[in-house]
Amino acid sequence: MAGQSGSGAENLRPNRDMVRRYEDLDCWRLANDLKRAVYGLLEESASARKDLDFASQLRDAASSGPANISEAFACYRHKESGRYARIAKASLTETHNHLGDGVDRGYWTAARITSERKLAERAIGATTKWMAYLSSSDEPPPHGAPST
Repeated sequence: MAGQSGSGAENLRPNRDMVRRYEDLDCWRLANDLKRAVYGLLEESASARKDLDFASQLRDAASSGPANISEAFACYRHKESGRYARIAKASLTETHNHLGDGVDRGYWTAARITSERKLAERAIGATTKWMAYLSSSDEPPPHGAPST
């Protein structure tokens, strides 16, 4: 895996050779940072919090990204993982959209959410790279099988 530029391998940490936990994936870290930023944004906006449907949709979309990336990681097989990674990317994109909708509703300004929208774009990009890696790399051997 090391040295595969643009394959998604750059999302692997800590040693670029092995991901042992979903928390080692940059796409999960970015998605989780976005989730926390959205929670903070909702806390500081009383008008957004009072719009229960909007707040619930935004909170659900933001929490779905890291949740589905962790589920993708747990699937082990790349095809199954890719399915959950696509769901995560869709949720991250939905979060990006809802942030803009909050501007349209007057809950915050476009300037206020610049960092959150950029974070969403980074999380979407990292997840897309991981998806590309999953679709272009060999699956790991079954658990317990000797590695070659």
